[in-house]
Amino acid sequence: MSPSVTDHLATPGLDVTTYVRRKQIALAHEIRARTKVYLDTKYWALLRDVRLGRSNCPDTQRLLRVLESRVSDGSLICPLNADIYFEVMKQDDEQTLMATAGLIDDLSLGVCLLPMPQRFELEAFHFVESTRQESAALHQLWELVWTKTAYVLGFITPDSDAMPKDLNMAIQKSFADYMWSLGLIDVLTVMGPANVAARQSPFEDISDALNSGKFANLEVHASFKEMFLSEVQGILDVYRDAFCDLFRYIYERDTGNKLSDAERQDTRSGQMFINLIYNALRLNKITNQFPSLRIGAGLHAAVRWDRSRKYKPNDLFDFRHAIAALPYCDLFFTERSLCHLLRDRNLKFEYQFTCQAVYKPSEALKLVDQGNP
Repeated sequence: MSPSVTDHLATPGLDVTTYVRRKQIALAHEIRARTKVYLDTKYWALLRDVRLGRSNCPDTQRLLRVLESRVSDGSLICPLNADIYFEVMKQDDEQTLMATAGLIDDLSLGVCLLPMPQRFELEAFHFVESTRQESAALHQLWELVWTKTAYVLGFITPDSDAMPKDLNMAIQKSFADYMWSLGLIDVLTVMGPANVAARQSPFEDISDALNSGKFANLEVHASFKEMFLSEVQGILDVYRDAFCDLFRYIYERDTGNKLSDAERQDTRSGQMFINLIYNALRLNKITNQFPSLRIGAGLHAAVRWDRSRKYKPNDLFDFRHAIAALPYCDLFFTERSLCHLLRDRNLKFEYQFTCQAVYKPSEALKLVDQGNP
Protein backbone atom coordinates (compact mmCIF):
# COMPACT_ATOMS: atom_id res chain seq x y z
CA MET A 1 0.00 0.00 0.00
CA SER A 2 1.32 3.44 -0.91
CA PRO A 3 1.99 5.99 1.83
CA SER A 4 -0.87 8.39 2.53
CA VAL A 5 -0.69 12.18 2.59
CA THR A 6 -0.51 11.89 6.38
CA ASP A 7 2.47 9.54 6.06
CA HIS A 8 4.23 11.97 3.74
CA LEU A 9 3.62 14.84 6.18
CA ALA A 10 5.99 13.01 8.51
CA THR A 11 8.90 13.56 6.06
CA PRO A 12 8.73 17.31 5.24
CA GLY A 13 12.45 17.44 4.45
CA LEU A 14 12.10 15.06 1.50
CA ASP A 15 11.07 16.99 -1.62
CA VAL A 16 9.10 15.36 -4.43
CA THR A 17 11.99 15.38 -6.91
CA THR A 18 14.22 13.42 -4.53
CA TYR A 19 11.33 11.14 -3.59
CA VAL A 20 10.63 10.24 -7.22
CA ARG A 21 14.33 9.76 -7.95
CA ARG A 22 14.49 7.25 -5.09
CA LYS A 23 11.52 5.45 -6.59
CA GLN A 24 13.30 5.38 -9.95
CA ILE A 25 16.46 3.91 -8.44
CA ALA A 26 14.46 1.29 -6.56
CA LEU A 27 12.64 0.42 -9.80
CA ALA A 28 15.95 0.04 -11.65
CA HIS A 29 17.11 -2.47 -9.06
CA GLU A 30 13.78 -4.31 -9.18
CA ILE A 31 14.16 -4.96 -12.91
CA ARG A 32 17.95 -5.25 -13.01
CA ALA A 33 18.00 -9.06 -13.32
CA ARG A 34 15.35 -9.12 -16.05
CA THR A 35 16.33 -9.34 -19.71
CA LYS A 36 15.18 -6.04 -21.20
CA VAL A 37 13.67 -6.47 -24.65
CA TYR A 38 12.99 -3.29 -26.60
CA LEU A 39 10.16 -3.87 -29.06
CA ASP A 40 9.81 -1.21 -31.71
CA THR A 41 6.34 -0.30 -32.93
CA LYS A 42 6.42 -2.95 -35.67
CA TYR A 43 6.74 -5.69 -33.06
CA TRP A 44 4.10 -4.26 -30.75
CA ALA A 45 1.73 -4.31 -33.75
CA LEU A 46 2.68 -7.87 -34.74
CA LEU A 47 2.12 -9.18 -31.22
CA ARG A 48 -1.11 -7.21 -30.82
CA ASP A 49 -2.47 -8.77 -34.01
CA VAL A 50 -1.77 -12.20 -32.56
CA ARG A 51 -3.81 -11.31 -29.47
CA LEU A 52 -6.66 -10.03 -31.62
CA GLY A 53 -6.62 -13.16 -33.78
CA ARG A 54 -5.54 -11.21 -36.85
CA SER A 55 -2.25 -13.08 -37.36
CA ASN A 56 -1.55 -16.75 -38.00
CA CYS A 57 2.24 -16.44 -38.09
CA PRO A 58 3.56 -19.38 -36.00
CA ASP A 59 6.78 -17.59 -35.01
CA THR A 60 4.94 -14.48 -33.85
CA GLN A 61 2.37 -16.54 -31.97
CA ARG A 62 5.11 -18.47 -30.22
CA LEU A 63 7.04 -15.26 -29.55
CA LEU A 64 4.08 -13.73 -27.74
CA ARG A 65 3.62 -16.84 -25.58
CA VAL A 66 7.29 -16.90 -24.62
CA LEU A 67 7.37 -13.18 -23.83
CA GLU A 68 4.25 -13.47 -21.68
CA SER A 69 5.70 -16.48 -19.86
CA ARG A 70 9.05 -14.86 -19.18
CA VAL A 71 7.49 -11.60 -18.00
CA SER A 72 5.33 -13.67 -15.65
CA ASP A 73 8.26 -15.67 -14.24
CA GLY A 74 10.28 -12.50 -13.61
CA SER A 75 13.06 -13.09 -16.13
CA LEU A 76 12.16 -10.55 -18.84
CA ILE A 77 10.48 -7.21 -19.44
CA CYS A 78 9.60 -5.11 -22.52
CA PRO A 79 9.76 -1.46 -21.44
CA LEU A 80 7.75 1.37 -22.95
CA ASN A 81 9.33 4.53 -24.37
CA ALA A 82 7.93 7.91 -25.45
CA ASP A 83 8.65 7.17 -29.10
CA ILE A 84 6.65 3.94 -28.93
CA TYR A 85 3.88 5.86 -27.19
CA PHE A 86 3.66 8.49 -29.93
CA GLU A 87 3.55 5.90 -32.70
CA VAL A 88 0.96 3.79 -30.89
CA MET A 89 -1.20 6.87 -30.40
CA LYS A 90 -1.50 7.27 -34.17
CA GLN A 91 -4.00 4.40 -34.25
CA ASP A 92 -7.49 5.66 -35.04
CA ASP A 93 -9.38 2.45 -34.29
CA GLU A 94 -10.26 2.40 -30.59
CA GLN A 95 -10.33 -1.39 -30.29
CA THR A 96 -6.89 -1.71 -31.84
CA LEU A 97 -5.50 1.15 -29.74
CA MET A 98 -6.78 -0.29 -26.47
CA ALA A 99 -5.57 -3.78 -27.39
CA THR A 100 -2.09 -2.39 -28.05
CA ALA A 101 -2.17 -0.49 -24.76
CA GLY A 102 -3.22 -3.62 -22.88
CA LEU A 103 -0.38 -5.60 -24.44
CA ILE A 104 2.11 -2.88 -23.51
CA ASP A 105 0.84 -2.89 -19.91
CA ASP A 106 1.21 -6.67 -19.71
CA LEU A 107 4.72 -6.91 -21.14
CA SER A 108 6.18 -3.67 -19.74
CA LEU A 109 4.69 -4.00 -16.24
CA GLY A 110 4.38 -0.22 -16.36
CA VAL A 111 8.15 0.27 -16.75
CA CYS A 112 9.26 3.02 -19.08
CA LEU A 113 12.45 4.76 -20.16
CA LEU A 114 12.83 8.48 -19.57
CA PRO A 115 12.14 10.57 -22.71
CA MET A 116 15.15 10.96 -24.99
CA PRO A 117 15.90 14.65 -24.18
CA GLN A 118 15.98 13.81 -20.48
CA ARG A 119 18.26 10.82 -21.08
CA PHE A 120 20.58 13.00 -23.16
CA GLU A 121 20.77 15.65 -20.44
CA LEU A 122 21.20 12.95 -17.79
CA GLU A 123 24.14 11.47 -19.69
CA ALA A 124 25.75 14.91 -19.84
CA PHE A 125 25.15 15.51 -16.13
CA HIS A 126 26.54 12.08 -15.27
CA PHE A 127 29.65 12.78 -17.34
CA VAL A 128 30.29 16.07 -15.54
CA GLU A 129 29.72 14.56 -12.10
CA SER A 130 31.96 11.59 -12.90
CA THR A 131 34.86 14.00 -13.40
CA ARG A 132 34.25 15.63 -10.04
CA GLN A 133 33.32 12.75 -7.73
CA GLU A 134 34.51 9.28 -6.89
CA SER A 135 32.69 6.73 -9.04
CA ALA A 136 31.49 4.92 -5.91
CA ALA A 137 29.58 8.06 -4.88
CA LEU A 138 27.66 8.20 -8.16
CA HIS A 139 24.60 6.29 -9.21
CA GLN A 140 25.10 4.52 -12.52
CA LEU A 141 23.13 5.60 -15.59
CA TRP A 142 21.20 2.31 -15.61
CA GLU A 143 19.84 3.26 -12.18
CA LEU A 144 18.54 6.63 -13.33
CA VAL A 145 16.90 6.14 -16.73
CA TRP A 146 13.77 4.23 -15.68
CA THR A 147 10.36 5.57 -14.73
CA LYS A 148 6.71 4.49 -14.95
CA THR A 149 4.13 4.73 -17.73
CA ALA A 150 2.30 7.84 -16.49
CA TYR A 151 5.61 9.71 -16.76
CA VAL A 152 6.28 8.50 -20.32
CA LEU A 153 6.40 12.12 -21.54
CA GLY A 154 8.22 13.48 -18.51
CA PHE A 155 7.74 14.25 -14.84
CA ILE A 156 4.81 16.42 -13.77
CA THR A 157 3.51 17.33 -10.32
CA PRO A 158 0.77 19.57 -8.91
CA ASP A 159 1.95 22.67 -7.11
CA SER A 160 0.14 25.29 -5.01
CA ASP A 161 1.65 28.33 -3.34
CA ALA A 162 -1.63 28.78 -1.43
CA MET A 163 -0.98 25.65 0.67
CA PRO A 164 1.44 25.30 3.56
CA LYS A 165 4.76 24.07 2.17
CA ASP A 166 4.70 20.76 4.04
CA LEU A 167 1.16 19.94 2.92
CA ASN A 168 1.92 20.91 -0.68
CA MET A 169 4.95 18.63 -0.65
CA ALA A 170 3.03 15.76 0.94
CA ILE A 171 0.31 16.01 -1.72
CA GLN A 172 2.97 16.06 -4.44
CA LYS A 173 4.53 12.83 -3.14
CA SER A 174 1.15 11.20 -2.74
CA PHE A 175 0.30 12.20 -6.32
CA ALA A 176 3.58 10.64 -7.47
CA ASP A 177 2.59 7.39 -5.75
CA TYR A 178 -0.71 7.45 -7.63
CA MET A 179 0.99 8.18 -10.98
CA TRP A 180 3.44 5.34 -10.28
CA SER A 181 0.55 2.89 -10.18
CA LEU A 182 -1.04 3.78 -13.55
CA GLY A 183 -0.72 1.75 -16.74
CA LEU A 184 -1.26 2.85 -20.32
CA ILE A 185 -4.88 1.65 -20.26
CA ASP A 186 -5.44 3.86 -17.22
CA VAL A 187 -3.83 6.84 -18.94
CA LEU A 188 -5.95 6.37 -22.06
CA THR A 189 -9.10 5.92 -20.01
CA VAL A 190 -8.48 9.20 -18.21
CA MET A 191 -7.42 10.99 -21.39
CA GLY A 192 -10.11 9.42 -23.54
CA PRO A 193 -8.97 7.21 -26.44
CA ALA A 194 -10.87 9.39 -28.89
CA ASN A 195 -8.99 12.52 -27.82
CA VAL A 196 -6.96 12.91 -31.01
CA ALA A 197 -5.45 16.27 -30.03
CA ALA A 198 -3.78 14.73 -26.99
CA ARG A 199 -2.24 12.04 -29.17
CA GLN A 200 -0.52 14.17 -31.77
CA SER A 201 3.17 13.44 -32.24
CA PRO A 202 5.44 16.48 -31.76
CA PHE A 203 7.69 15.24 -34.57
CA GLU A 204 7.13 16.27 -38.17
CA ASP A 205 8.23 14.33 -41.23
CA ILE A 206 11.38 16.16 -42.31
CA SER A 207 12.78 13.39 -44.52
CA ASP A 208 12.48 15.50 -47.69
CA ALA A 209 14.43 18.35 -46.10
CA LEU A 210 17.08 15.93 -44.84
CA ASN A 211 17.44 14.40 -48.29
CA SER A 212 17.74 17.82 -49.89
CA GLY A 213 20.48 18.77 -47.48
CA LYS A 214 22.25 15.46 -47.92
CA PHE A 215 22.42 15.51 -51.69
CA ALA A 216 23.33 19.20 -51.81
CA ASN A 217 26.38 18.56 -49.62
CA LEU A 218 27.73 15.23 -50.83
CA GLU A 219 31.23 16.56 -51.36
CA VAL A 220 31.60 18.57 -48.16
CA HIS A 221 33.10 15.83 -45.98
CA ALA A 222 36.16 13.84 -47.01
CA SER A 223 35.73 11.03 -44.48
CA PHE A 224 33.07 9.30 -42.41
CA LYS A 225 34.69 10.69 -39.26
CA GLU A 226 34.22 14.24 -40.57
CA MET A 227 30.59 13.42 -41.36
CA PHE A 228 30.08 11.98 -37.89
CA LEU A 229 31.61 15.02 -36.19
CA SER A 230 29.39 17.30 -38.26
CA GLU A 231 26.35 15.46 -36.90
CA VAL A 232 27.78 15.62 -33.37
CA GLN A 233 28.14 19.40 -33.69
CA GLY A 234 24.57 19.77 -34.90
CA ILE A 235 23.13 17.74 -32.02
CA LEU A 236 25.24 19.48 -29.39
CA ASP A 237 24.13 22.89 -30.64
CA VAL A 238 20.51 21.89 -30.00
CA TYR A 239 21.36 21.25 -26.33
CA ARG A 240 23.42 24.41 -25.76
CA ASP A 241 20.82 25.99 -23.46
CA ALA A 242 20.39 22.73 -21.54
CA PHE A 243 24.15 22.60 -20.94
CA CYS A 244 24.10 26.18 -19.65
CA ASP A 245 21.27 25.24 -17.27
CA LEU A 246 23.29 22.24 -16.12
CA PHE A 247 26.28 24.32 -15.09
CA ARG A 248 24.08 26.98 -13.47
CA TYR A 249 22.42 24.24 -11.41
CA ILE A 250 25.75 22.69 -10.36
CA TYR A 251 27.18 26.08 -9.36
CA GLU A 252 24.16 27.05 -7.26
CA ARG A 253 23.91 23.59 -5.71
CA ASP A 254 27.57 23.42 -4.73
CA THR A 255 28.07 27.02 -3.59
CA GLY A 256 24.66 27.93 -2.23
CA ASN A 257 24.93 31.22 -4.16
CA LYS A 258 22.33 32.49 -6.61
CA LEU A 259 23.51 33.72 -9.99
CA SER A 260 22.69 37.26 -11.02
CA ASP A 261 20.52 37.95 -14.06
CA ALA A 262 23.61 38.95 -16.02
CA GLU A 263 25.39 35.72 -15.07
CA ARG A 264 22.35 33.71 -16.11
CA GLN A 265 22.52 35.24 -19.57
CA ASP A 266 26.14 34.09 -20.01
CA THR A 267 26.24 31.10 -22.35
CA ARG A 268 30.00 30.53 -22.35
CA SER A 269 29.78 27.49 -20.07
CA GLY A 270 27.49 25.72 -22.54
CA GLN A 271 29.75 26.49 -25.48
CA MET A 272 32.85 25.38 -23.58
CA PHE A 273 31.15 22.08 -22.77
CA ILE A 274 30.18 21.61 -26.43
CA ASN A 275 33.77 22.22 -27.45
CA LEU A 276 35.00 19.75 -24.83
CA ILE A 277 32.70 16.94 -25.97
CA TYR A 278 33.31 17.59 -29.66
CA ASN A 279 37.08 17.51 -29.29
CA ALA A 280 37.02 14.49 -27.01
CA LEU A 281 35.11 12.60 -29.70
CA ARG A 282 37.41 13.93 -32.40
CA LEU A 283 40.41 12.60 -30.47
CA ASN A 284 38.67 9.28 -29.63
CA LYS A 285 38.80 10.07 -25.91
CA ILE A 286 35.14 9.18 -25.33
CA THR A 287 34.25 5.49 -25.33
CA ASN A 288 31.21 4.60 -23.21
CA GLN A 289 29.95 8.08 -22.34
CA PHE A 290 27.22 9.96 -24.21
CA PRO A 291 25.60 6.90 -25.84
CA SER A 292 22.57 8.87 -27.07
CA LEU A 293 24.81 11.40 -28.81
CA ARG A 294 27.06 8.76 -30.37
CA ILE A 295 24.17 6.63 -31.64
CA GLY A 296 22.13 9.53 -32.99
CA ALA A 297 25.07 11.20 -34.71
CA GLY A 298 26.32 7.85 -36.02
CA LEU A 299 23.03 6.83 -37.61
CA HIS A 300 22.58 10.16 -39.36
CA ALA A 301 26.20 10.09 -40.53
CA ALA A 302 25.78 6.56 -41.89
CA VAL A 303 22.72 7.56 -43.94
CA ARG A 304 24.42 10.69 -45.26
CA TRP A 305 27.62 8.80 -46.10
CA ASP A 306 25.73 6.17 -48.13
CA ARG A 307 25.07 7.93 -51.44
CA SER A 308 22.48 5.36 -52.49
CA ARG A 309 20.29 5.66 -49.38
CA LYS A 310 17.61 8.27 -48.84
CA TYR A 311 15.99 9.22 -45.55
CA LYS A 312 12.56 7.62 -45.19
CA PRO A 313 9.64 9.23 -43.35
CA ASN A 314 9.90 6.84 -40.39
CA ASP A 315 13.69 6.93 -40.07
CA LEU A 316 13.77 9.46 -37.25
CA PHE A 317 11.44 7.35 -35.11
CA ASP A 318 13.55 4.28 -35.88
CA PHE A 319 16.69 6.15 -34.89
CA ARG A 320 15.12 7.21 -31.60
CA HIS A 321 14.19 3.58 -30.91
CA ALA A 322 17.83 2.61 -31.44
CA ILE A 323 19.03 5.43 -29.19
CA ALA A 324 16.81 4.04 -26.43
CA ALA A 325 17.47 0.35 -26.98
CA LEU A 326 21.21 0.00 -27.55
CA PRO A 327 22.54 1.53 -24.30
CA TYR A 328 19.83 0.41 -21.89
CA CYS A 329 18.33 -2.86 -23.15
CA ASP A 330 19.63 -6.35 -23.91
CA LEU A 331 17.65 -7.17 -27.05
CA PHE A 332 16.17 -4.97 -29.77
CA PHE A 333 13.49 -6.30 -32.13
CA THR A 334 13.09 -3.84 -34.98
CA GLU A 335 12.90 -3.19 -38.73
CA ARG A 336 15.12 -4.88 -41.30
CA SER A 337 16.53 -1.63 -42.69
CA LEU A 338 17.47 -0.36 -39.24
CA CYS A 339 19.09 -3.68 -38.35
CA HIS A 340 21.29 -3.42 -41.42
CA LEU A 341 22.14 0.20 -40.62
CA LEU A 342 23.16 -0.68 -37.06
CA ARG A 343 25.66 -3.14 -38.54
CA ASP A 344 27.20 -0.52 -40.81
CA ARG A 345 30.95 -1.06 -40.91
CA ASN A 346 31.62 2.58 -40.07
CA LEU A 347 29.50 2.49 -36.92
CA LYS A 348 30.68 -0.76 -35.30
CA PHE A 349 27.81 -0.56 -32.82
CA GLU A 350 27.94 -4.32 -32.27
CA TYR A 351 31.32 -3.76 -30.56
CA GLN A 352 30.24 -0.68 -28.60
CA PHE A 353 26.97 -2.01 -27.19
CA THR A 354 25.93 -5.41 -25.87
CA CYS A 355 22.34 -5.08 -27.08
CA GLN A 356 21.59 -7.52 -29.92
CA ALA A 357 19.29 -6.31 -32.71
CA VAL A 358 17.26 -8.62 -35.00
CA TYR A 359 14.34 -8.09 -37.35
CA LYS A 360 12.90 -11.54 -38.11
CA PRO A 361 10.33 -12.94 -35.63
CA SER A 362 12.07 -16.32 -35.96
CA GLU A 363 15.36 -14.76 -34.83
CA ALA A 364 13.64 -12.90 -32.01
CA LEU A 365 12.02 -16.15 -30.87
CA LYS A 366 15.38 -17.94 -30.74
CA LEU A 367 16.84 -15.21 -28.54
CA VAL A 368 14.07 -15.17 -25.93
CA ASP A 369 13.23 -18.87 -26.02
CA GLN A 370 16.69 -19.83 -24.79
CA GLY A 371 16.41 -18.02 -21.48
CA ASN A 372 18.96 -15.28 -21.05
CA PRO A 373 20.39 -13.73 -24.24
